[in-house]
Amino acid sequence: MSEDARPRILLVEDNPGDARYIRELLDDAVSLEARSFDGDALVDRTRGAQADPVVHESRLDDALDYLDDAGADVVLLDLGLPDSTGLETLTTLLDHHAAVPVVVLTGLTDREVGMEALRRGAEEFLVKDEINPELLVRSIHHAIERRAHRREQKRYETLIEESTDVNAIVDPDGTVQYVTPSAEYVLGYDPDELAGENAFEYVHPDDQVAVREEFDRLAGDPDYRATVDFRLRCADGSWVFLDARGRNLRDEPAIDGFVVYTRDVTEQREYERRLEAQRERLAALNQLNDVVNGVAGAVVDQSTREEIERIACERLAASPSYEFAWVGEPDPETQEVNVRASAGTDGYLDDVSLSVAPGDPASEGPTGRALRTGEMQTVLDVDDDSDYERWRDLADEYGFRSSAAIPIRHEDTTYGVLNVYADRSDAFREQERTVVEHLGHLVGHAIAAAERKQALMSDAVVELEFRVREIADAVGADTVPETPIALERTVSVDDGEFLVYGTVDEDGVDDLRRFTETVSFWKSFDVVGEDVDGVRFELRLSDPPLMSEVASLGGSVRRVVLGEDLRLTAQFPQDTDVREVVSAIRDAYDSAEAVARRQVTERDQRADHLADVWSDALTERQRTVVETAYYAGFFEWPRATSGEDVAESLDISGPTFSQHLRAAENKIFARLVGDDAAD
Repeated sequence: MSEDARPRILLVEDNPGDARYIRELLDDAVSLEARSFDGDALVDRTRGAQADPVVHESRLDDALDYLDDAGADVVLLDLGLPDSTGLETLTTLLDHHAAVPVVVLTGLTDREVGMEALRRGAEEFLVKDEINPELLVRSIHHAIERRAHRREQKRYETLIEESTDVNAIVDPDGTVQYVTPSAEYVLGYDPDELAGENAFEYVHPDDQVAVREEFDRLAGDPDYRATVDFRLRCADGSWVFLDARGRNLRDEPAIDGFVVYTRDVTEQREYERRLEAQRERLAALNQLNDVVNGVAGAVVDQSTREEIERIACERLAASPSYEFAWVGEPDPETQEVNVRASAGTDGYLDDVSLSVAPGDPASEGPTGRALRTGEMQTVLDVDDDSDYERWRDLADEYGFRSSAAIPIRHEDTTYGVLNVYADRSDAFREQERTVVEHLGHLVGHAIAAAERKQALMSDAVVELEFRVREIADAVGADTVPETPIALERTVSVDDGEFLVYGTVDEDGVDDLRRFTETVSFWKSFDVVGEDVDGVRFELRLSDPPLMSEVASLGGSVRRVVLGEDLRLTAQFPQDTDVREVVSAIRDAYDSAEAVARRQVTERDQRADHLADVWSDALTERQRTVVETAYYAGFFEWPRATSGEDVAESLDISGPTFSQHLRAAENKIFARLVGDDAAD
């Protein structure tokens, strides 16, 4: 045997005489060179030839350093060293290098210590006075081989225990003879717990027929190779998908049964299920996008709310993804939901009764909740939704499994609710939910634009002026302002959120700050700048009662002056029911009274053209950005407010603010110079 094939031995011994004695024994052991130490644990053939395979260290620390740097195939360890004594010497070495085999060297009186060393992880122990060359070589060889075998066994056990493969030997009647330890990792069962059990009792009921058929074929044909996928119940009650193969080895004395090889494919099957569901949802989403695009194109050309709602229902009902659709709105007196438009309902609406009245069971469905909250409501599975029990029989009769109630909203106005029904469960999740929710906003915007067109085509709008007495008590403030606060422009930035721009005398800034601290719906204010009229400010409001009421009735707040009393000026379309407006304002504040009503004539032709661009060409977000920037002083020079400040007020990024602003400017100036704003 070549010299580079000899095992690398680290001798750790502080007694020079004992160390020299051990070296002499190794030199005399001719048989050591004759033995084959093949295997990575014995030979490092990449190291090349070495003059001396034995390295001697007299201290434990030096031995550990050597093992860190060079390693060894075996360690001959004396337990009495200058820097460590007793069994702790062995423990310390194995804590640092658990893979290296150790042969402990003891004295004649230390046999008990040697036995304890074996229990702590040593492979062998030798009494120094009894060592001879043959015994030394054999002990080294056994120590190396035993540690290598133990390492391989540990590897095998780890691989088996944590494998996703579970193999078993099963009798023809399904009784489990043996199952691999991996059953605990995959199924949660102790393998001994499964022995003697009938495997068929753990198979999913829907899969038992297929599994039994394969077993019967195995029993009848020893050459048959069974393959079957089935679900097996785990210890925690869940189900795991197994891909199984089987062989009939009843003629093998060591087996005498069916060998079943299984592989856990749960993740693969779940992935395939999700992929298929995604494909179905993607197809529905593509169809829905076509519907939304079709609705968007169709409703833009319509001039009335009725036409817009009818077209939206017809396009949805005609889509392969949905069964039928309808639009409803609540009656202000009875609070019942009345149908405004429908398509494909086929008698469903004759059998259903819905409401928005609190406490009425008919208001607890998705339609009632959507109208009350202004948020989209879905039923993903009519069989599993406890709130849908009242209408479950109707769902079975008309063949739908899920539904969505989408508020038709624009800014702060809810025009009604769009209901859509599908014959699929989970039809309104994720992207599909987002798209249908957007459809509600699109229809709401189209209705608002149509009504705005009608208002712009008329000769005048109705302007109403209200006075609210004892305003401090009404809004929950400590006192009324000493100097009037004028709120001159209101911009709706989100549902229930408004930015208000106005002016106040310099002496009234403290009053404005005090109101912001005490009035619950006054959230914050910032000084924008100063001019001849006083200090200009930006005020953020959340759900202010008066402004919310005006907006919900289709009106716009033109001016509010807050002093000893509150004076509100608002404009409404000419066909507005003024009594309904007055009643709503009084519901918000008992002391409110209407003090003036006027007909306001529209502006000149050029203003009409710009109004068309403002209402039709600009998006809702673009209008919001322009209004906010204007009243915040962004267009003044020098600028009173930076673009970053305006973007922060709107809770958007600076680049997004610039993008919306540039797009709006382009459309407005295109109309001013006679160009086509659409270009």
